[in-house]
Amino acid sequence: MSTGLRSQLAPKGLHFSPSEFFISDKYATILTVVSYPKYIMPGYLASLTNMSGIKVVVKHIPVPFQEMAKMLNKQVAELKDRYHNERDQTVRERIRQDAESLEYFTSMLAGSQARIFDFQMHIMITADTREDLELKKLNVKNYLDSMELKAISLRFEQEKVLKSILPIFVDSGVAALEQRIGTPIPSVTIAAMYPFIFDSIKDPGLATLLGVDFSGGVILFNQFLYKIRKENNRNNANMIILGTSGSGKSTAAKLMLRTHIRNGCQIVIIDPEDEFRELTKTFGGDTVDIGKGGEFGLINPLEIVIDADEEEIKQGLGYTVLTRTLQFLKAFMKYYDPSIEEDVLTMFSEVVQDTYKRFGIDFNTDFSRFTSNDYPTFSDVYATIKGRLMSMTEQTQERDIMERLELKIRPITKELKFYFDGHTTIRKGSDFMVFNIKELMNSDNTIKNALFFNVLKYAWGLCLDFSVDTVLMVDEAHVLLGDKNTLGADFLAQVQRRARKYNTGTIIITQQPSDFSNPSVITQGKAIFGNASYYMIMQLNKQSVEDLSKLVDLNDNEMESIKRYSQGQALFVCGNKRMQIDVIVTQDELDSFGTAGGL
Repeated sequence: MSTGLRSQLAPKGLHFSPSEFFISDKYATILTVVSYPKYIMPGYLASLTNMSGIKVVVKHIPVPFQEMAKMLNKQVAELKDRYHNERDQTVRERIRQDAESLEYFTSMLAGSQARIFDFQMHIMITADTREDLELKKLNVKNYLDSMELKAISLRFEQEKVLKSILPIFVDSGVAALEQRIGTPIPSVTIAAMYPFIFDSIKDPGLATLLGVDFSGGVILFNQFLYKIRKENNRNNANMIILGTSGSGKSTAAKLMLRTHIRNGCQIVIIDPEDEFRELTKTFGGDTVDIGKGGEFGLINPLEIVIDADEEEIKQGLGYTVLTRTLQFLKAFMKYYDPSIEEDVLTMFSEVVQDTYKRFGIDFNTDFSRFTSNDYPTFSDVYATIKGRLMSMTEQTQERDIMERLELKIRPITKELKFYFDGHTTIRKGSDFMVFNIKELMNSDNTIKNALFFNVLKYAWGLCLDFSVDTVLMVDEAHVLLGDKNTLGADFLAQVQRRARKYNTGTIIITQQPSDFSNPSVITQGKAIFGNASYYMIMQLNKQSVEDLSKLVDLNDNEMESIKRYSQGQALFVCGNKRMQIDVIVTQDELDSFGTAGGL
């Protein structure tokens, strides 16, 4: 290199102190990373490289597997010796975990045939003043701590570190330094650190601006995309939102609802916490206070929902509709009384069919002309029971079953009549209906669960209009998954499966994935999650993440990240895409949401 070119490339001045240096007109320091987190998400360094005045230098030198395995085995042997000699139980446990991690790492490398590199990372920070340099260094260290990266400033070795990161510098005692600071890392992990990535979702049509992904890509999401174009694993409009209280579930849900309302969708919401009242008022919707009973909002469980597609109509509309109603009523009774015996439940189904017959309802009935007042009530069912008991003069097994059934039904027609016994009092015709069930959430579990299930059935009945896109939102959906009542979970899965037939998109919200992964309902739980094209997984605790992993495929990095999410962060699974996003809302949007429910 000529002297003239050297003079042009060389800095105007260079002076080193123990922990920093002055180069040209800038103050600078180099932090050397000495430890890394156990789990790394793709694009891990993207945010760091976007910081002003920050340069990240990485070096990766190939290491033969035999050499690496020898080194790792030596380290494992040393840890085991320390374990046997250590007396402190806490320290022993830590050593044992480290040894197991190294053994697993070695076996993973051997099995995957991944290439191993001696990995080094340096972070050069520059600033105009020494004060700005110290402030930047503090901010960078705090950021690195949040990423579980440990970096130090190598005192009295800043010159060597600078030489080691320059691509044109001839080795001058730098090799010894590099041997001390390298970390063995497989190629797949290094690939995940590649910072220059960008991803986004820009769905066409009437979409919601949800926020941005970690690379800054815009998330413009259309829940009904399947109606516009085909895309892998986006073949319906079903969505599940999960997260702890305060993680941002409600805000994300309201953000999408706001878009759906403006786009003319019909909205039906089951609201257990009275979170949507202000939003409903803002956009001219109707709130029905279920749980107060009677005129406030009574839904007759015996009112039939006409849920049948064209093929089923050809096979016999009455048969399919009445069959589903009888299944629903059996599930309802199991929520109302989980201890109900199977013989009593079978008798209940027979009595209901007899009652329907007295009202001109059978498997061949055309229900299209029926109104709410045309259906029987539980008082009519109770009358059927009493009539059959009066006709039984002898004490037989059938009479015994009927007597036990009478004891089950009687309270429904007495102290619980304002909840369950009477014709439906809800006015139909609203395009934005919210069922507020907060009043019943603190009541007896059996009453709460039965009412919740009854509301879901009725809400589903409002979603059967082919002429309009409908959004059915069910909050606290885990209430429906009792370990002794798989029928309720079956019904929810059925709603999801049939939603697309009626241009309906479901949004199921829960903070308890454990209820979906319970061994007694895990088949139904997997079906519910399998019927969804979208998941928004916000912050969850360790146990909830483990429960969720039984229902959704999650890799180790995702599982660890979900535990550490802050408010508004989520793993967004959108068909084949999986990305970490930040849900962003404007103040105007927050104002329209109201104050109920928080974030």
